[in-house]
Amino acid sequence: MRYYLGLDVGATNIRCLVVDDERRVVARDTQPTPQRTTASEFAVSAGRAVDATLSTGGLGPGDIAAVGIGSFGPIDTTAGTITETPNLEADVTGIPLRETVARRFPKSVPTTLLNDADAGVVAEHELGGDDENVVYLTLSSGIGAGAVVDGSLLQGRAGNAAEVGHLMLQSESDRECGCGASGHWEAFASGENIPEYARDIAAKDDIRTDLPLGEENLSAGAVFDRYGDDPLATELVDRVGTWNAIGVANLAHAFAPDRVAIGGALARHNPTLVFEPLARSFTDHLLVQPPEIHLTNFGDDVVALGAIEHAVTNLD
Repeated sequence: MRYYLGLDVGATNIRCLVVDDERRVVARDTQPTPQRTTASEFAVSAGRAVDATLSTGGLGPGDIAAVGIGSFGPIDTTAGTITETPNLEADVTGIPLRETVARRFPKSVPTTLLNDADAGVVAEHELGGDDENVVYLTLSSGIGAGAVVDGSLLQGRAGNAAEVGHLMLQSESDRECGCGASGHWEAFASGENIPEYARDIAAKDDIRTDLPLGEENLSAGAVFDRYGDDPLATELVDRVGTWNAIGVANLAHAFAPDRVAIGGALARHNPTLVFEPLARSFTDHLLVQPPEIHLTNFGDDVVALGAIEHAVTNLD
């Protein structure tokens, strides 16, 4: 029996799992992503998630045949690093992620790095069906996508193709994204930016609200929880639905997929308020044949599973 380890490095959580040859999960661990950190400390925290998962499964580094990492970006797949961290509280560059994880295993064990959304689309393509044209979209702390077109994963330079969270949706907007630019999809609809978007709408449109806008720890989840009861929360969630519909239509125009699978905490935890509105209305913005659209069936494991599938292709 061979075992494979997958690591999902997100802006909110670091998830790790080990599967066997049948892709049955035999161990897993989840830890919060460090926010105020340095590059080396961040990489070490990812390594601790690996150590904890192996310990949980009663496994050693020599039991693992391949290691796959899916990480938020932008990344550099050649250098094996996270190059920037727009959705962390710390502005960190050059995180040596792949090297730090690979040092825990024998040199014969391939350790690969993908953008997390690329890993998600690998899982959807390899494990989720036989479509040759698939997009995986993550709506979470940030927004990203991975695309398989004509059966091939599109990675682009340094592995940063389809960084769709930074597509411009409204050039006239001063709504700032975590990257510092304005008008991006993430600026309106990512979990990290929704609280500030609520404050902007309240200030500009004078909409009544009982949301605690003055609290620094106001979360996107707290805003969604007040939908239908609070006028500002209701207005914001409706606007987010529109922005997401436009974004998904852009993906359909760019990649012409057979289907779009959607994951990420924001979509999975709020399917009625996030997934269903965009699924209903994205065709209003569409010229090409609409793809099938659905929530991923792999839940929280989609990135780690896809990273494993990608790593397995590097085995002899």
